[in-house]
Amino acid sequence: MSDPNKHDASGDEPRVGMVYVPAGPFTMGDARYVRESPVRTIEVAGFWIDRFLVTNAEFKSFSDRTGFPVPAHWLEGNFPVSHDDHPAEVSWVMADAYAKSVGKRLPTEAEWEKAARGTDGREFPWGDHFDASMALTWETAAVTGAHSEPVTARPQGASPYGCEQMVGLCEEWIEDEYAGYPGSFHESAGYGVGMRVLRGGSWIFPQTHARCAYRCFEEPDLDTVGFGQLGGPGFRCAVSEVE
Repeated sequence: MSDPNKHDASGDEPRVGMVYVPAGPFTMGDARYVRESPVRTIEVAGFWIDRFLVTNAEFKSFSDRTGFPVPAHWLEGNFPVSHDDHPAEVSWVMADAYAKSVGKRLPTEAEWEKAARGTDGREFPWGDHFDASMALTWETAAVTGAHSEPVTARPQGASPYGCEQMVGLCEEWIEDEYAGYPGSFHESAGYGVGMRVLRGGSWIFPQTHARCAYRCFEEPDLDTVGFGQLGGPGFRCAVSEVE
């Protein structure tokens, strides 16, 4: 397993709050699901990715600094009380704007999946067997009523590179437009119409969605009015090794 704090002689400086994922191949996809097929080996260049999801407090700071609108479900322009360290639930357009404002970008699908599962093809960031303590999914939410939590709440569920909360809690926006994988014959209503990819599942979904290979899609300018109680996508940022 790679040490997420190791520089790996890449020539790039370590970035605060991010982990380094070294260049190299990994296995992408899951043959059991048509949207995730065919399984193939992908070569990914080295990159940095946020250890944690972007929080409400961080998005509020961005909005205050730039005048960019906050999510519509925030009452009177403020996130819920005591949710400063919970993930910011936003549209893809909002996530993209935030990432660019801090000199970063959203991760590609291949980058996100490699950061989540490493190079051994594991099903979940922590291994091949589901453990309800590792991620906030419906298995827990249905019992406790928890719809959100701090982005640092489950360090035990970290990925091989040290990324936390990559499955469960909230889905994550990806840079890519939603499309079939190369060689796929599967048809989807979301292909080719400008939808953006979502990864990782959320508290409202069961463990079947909390997998490293799971993928879904949504409109990039998704209305954020219903977020909060129903749950909306969050995001983390990435930076290429050579910028």
